[in-house]
Amino acid sequence: MAAEEKQQDILAASLRCFGRYGYKKATMEDIASEVGLTKGALYTYARSKKDLYHQAVTSALSRWQNRVIEAIEKEITPLARFETMSFKAFQYLTEDQALRQVLIDNPDIFPMFGEQDPFNETNEKSRDILRSIIEQGVAEKIFRPLDIDSATWILFSIYKMFIIDTYIITGQEKTEKLFRDSVDLVLKGLLRQDRQ
Repeated sequence: MAAEEKQQDILAASLRCFGRYGYKKATMEDIASEVGLTKGALYTYARSKKDLYHQAVTSALSRWQNRVIEAIEKEITPLARFETMSFKAFQYLTEDQALRQVLIDNPDIFPMFGEQDPFNETNEKSRDILRSIIEQGVAEKIFRPLDIDSATWILFSIYKMFIIDTYIITGQEKTEKLFRDSVDLVLKGLLRQDRQ
C-alpha cells in the first residue's frame, strides 16, 4: 500500500473513532486497532491524538470541499454554480456520517468568528470558492455590483448557521426547506421582480 493511501486510511479510521467515541474518549489504541497498526506505529503518522484529530478533520473537510468543487466545475454560469455549490455543500453531511458525528460532538469546528477557528485555513478555502463564484457573477453582470468580500462573509456565515442548525442541533428534515428558501431569498431578494 502506498504511503499516501495508508495515510488516508489512517485518517478515515481516526475520524470513525472520533465520531464513535468522541475526542475525549477515543484513544490512540482504538485508532491503531481500527486501522490494524500498533500504537507505536500510529505515532509515525501523528505527534499526538490532538494532531491526529486535526489531520482527520482537515482531511474530511477537504473531501467535502473537493466534492463541491467537482460539482460546480460541471456548471458554466455563476447562477448554476452558486445553486450547485449551495445544495451539494449542504447535502454532503447526509453521506459522511463520521464527519457529521464529529461535528455534533465538536460544533467549534464551525465557530462563528474566524479568529477562533481551528480550521480557518480550510474554511478560508471554502470562502474562496464562494468568492470566485460571486466575482464571476458580478463580472458577467448576472449578479449586481456589491462588496464581494462582505457578501462572501455574510453568505458563508448563513451557510455555517444552517450546517450547525441542521446537522448538529435540530436534524436535517426540519431545516432543509428553510435552506432552500434561503437560497431562493439570496438569489431573488426581498423586492418584487416587477419593482426592479
